[in-house]
Amino acid sequence: MSFDLAAVIRPEVRAQIPYHTGPEPAPGRRVKLDANESPFALGAALRGELAAEFARALADVELHRYPDPTARNLRDLLARDLGVGTDRILVANGSDEAIQMLLMAVAGPRAAIAVPVPTFAMYAIGARVMGTRVVEVPLGDTFGLDADRFLEVVRRERPRLVFLAWPNNPTGNLFDAAAVEAILTACGGRDGEALVIVDEAYVHYSGQSFLGRLNEFPNLVVLRTLSKIGLAGIRLGMLIAAPEVVREVNKVRMPYNVNALSQAAARVVLAHGDVVRRHAAAIVAERDRVQAALATMPGVTAFHSDANFILLRTRRPGDAVCADLLDAGILVRNFSRAPHLAECLRVTIGTPEENNAFLHALAAALGPRRTA
Repeated sequence: MSFDLAAVIRPEVRAQIPYHTGPEPAPGRRVKLDANESPFALGAALRGELAAEFARALADVELHRYPDPTARNLRDLLARDLGVGTDRILVANGSDEAIQMLLMAVAGPRAAIAVPVPTFAMYAIGARVMGTRVVEVPLGDTFGLDADRFLEVVRRERPRLVFLAWPNNPTGNLFDAAAVEAILTACGGRDGEALVIVDEAYVHYSGQSFLGRLNEFPNLVVLRTLSKIGLAGIRLGMLIAAPEVVREVNKVRMPYNVNALSQAAARVVLAHGDVVRRHAAAIVAERDRVQAALATMPGVTAFHSDANFILLRTRRPGDAVCADLLDAGILVRNFSRAPHLAECLRVTIGTPEENNAFLHALAAALGPRRTA
């Protein structure tokens, strides 16, 4: 039998390059600084107490039953934590699913989204596989957002969604708040209607948020995640918006999308906000220390970061630098061949020991090359 799979799979899917996270270091030599995770196991100092609380919470989970389809108890806790109404929150299997739901809600042959570039790749990947057009607006030389240029594109292309990562990934910077406000205003009817998604995945490290502006901008959608603060393994994200936006997006949500174990784990950790804040403060202090060290290192340009990672450009080819770091057991994210990111690497802030190992290995990789 001859079966032509290409006749079945949509051309947008066949053309898509899968999201790739990079190689793994050799076993036993692993400093993982590539995925913007927290380096701290949540509650390391309170491991016994947290383990007991997890055990109690998980003992109540009925694994033979479907989970709460709307995660009502979890949304109530999140609402109190965020200071918004429960009807403004939709929980998701990571913020990636929230992005996918937004795209599903607007997808169509004439639909478009607008994104700055470079930015988080999943906005464009998710749109393209649904046949939605992606309009890219390049950032400036130091990755700032040109509001006038972006608004010109909005007026011309009339996107249905605008994605703004704030801080931006992989560049690490916060766009000027006034530029974000101008885009929200323009997309609120002045220059066409669009939902403006402000992705605050790294809010714990920037200290800046648009969450308090929801009543001012009915087209504002804020995304949050627990993945960057020590809970990457449970895949819990959230979409926060006006109740009517939540109701519409909820129509494309898959039933029982957040499993019972993740709901229980999140409920426990939300009771330990002090641990999250303490770990975030430690990461910010380390970020500033690493940034200062990189500023004195020859052959490196490190860009300012408000997140838990730093983007840097090396004078030596990025592929070669990454290979040397990998040989030293240190994994960073290689963006050196990506558009707008020539010879750029992104390093996640780890523990002080991990950061010292990275700085030492980077200095060696950029130093005089030895000859055989």
